[in-house]
Amino acid sequence: MSIHSENEPANPVALVLDDEVVCAQELARYLTRNFIPAVPATNIAAAREMLDRHESIRVLISDIRMPDMSGIEFAIDLAHSHATEQPLKVLFMTGQATIDLAVAALRIGASDFLTKPVRPRQVAERVTKLLAEPAPARAVVPVATPETETPETTVASQAHWLLRERKGRVAREKIMGEGFKDEPGWNMIMELMHARLSGQKVPVSALCAASGVPQTTALRRLGELMGDGYIAKERDPNDARRLWVRATDRTVELVQKYMQHDGGNNRAAA
Repeated sequence: MSIHSENEPANPVALVLDDEVVCAQELARYLTRNFIPAVPATNIAAAREMLDRHESIRVLISDIRMPDMSGIEFAIDLAHSHATEQPLKVLFMTGQATIDLAVAALRIGASDFLTKPVRPRQVAERVTKLLAEPAPARAVVPVATPETETPETTVASQAHWLLRERKGRVAREKIMGEGFKDEPGWNMIMELMHARLSGQKVPVSALCAASGVPQTTALRRLGELMGDGYIAKERDPNDARRLWVRATDRTVELVQKYMQHDGGNNRAAA
């Protein structure tokens, strides 16, 4: 359903995509009243129409759960079909926030992830910041080119990365536990989180391979993680001889906590 209004801004900079008509209209009106010209759409087809009609749109504010295509799928599609000199920045909204959705949104370069019911003022503040950013939100540290790279910028960027990496390791150990000083254990958890996101099953052999260490060492580390309650085994209902491994609910919660902490550090560093 496409929403047309006589008061539609001539050059909107934001597009609000939500299958709830009232929500889409009210948020677009609020943004427009607060000097962020915005237009609403309640389905993917209407959103495409708005993007084709208004080349001025720079930010897509989208509900993730849409009836015809998810907001994440739409954003991925736009990255290929709607390429412009200034790529769209995406702000996702959802009434059912989960770590899986958050990770999926961040993996495709979403600028932010807000839980419904969102506060219009919060959305307006975030959109204002996005519009002020000269580069896509994911580009936290500019990539040096032969023309711009200097010894000073190279050393500065390396120092910046090392400091952030060190803080991340300290936070990881503090939040996840002392057992995550080593990379193999963390690699295993990341493999299981990725599998959870993509809906895949992980056999023991694949998890050991993902650890980056010899199989005997990986099996010993796996046993430790299982004993500490980070990883659980489950049998294949169709083949009792086959075992899958998965991250426990406790592990998912800890990883989510770590992501929130690490994300805050990255924003502060930027």
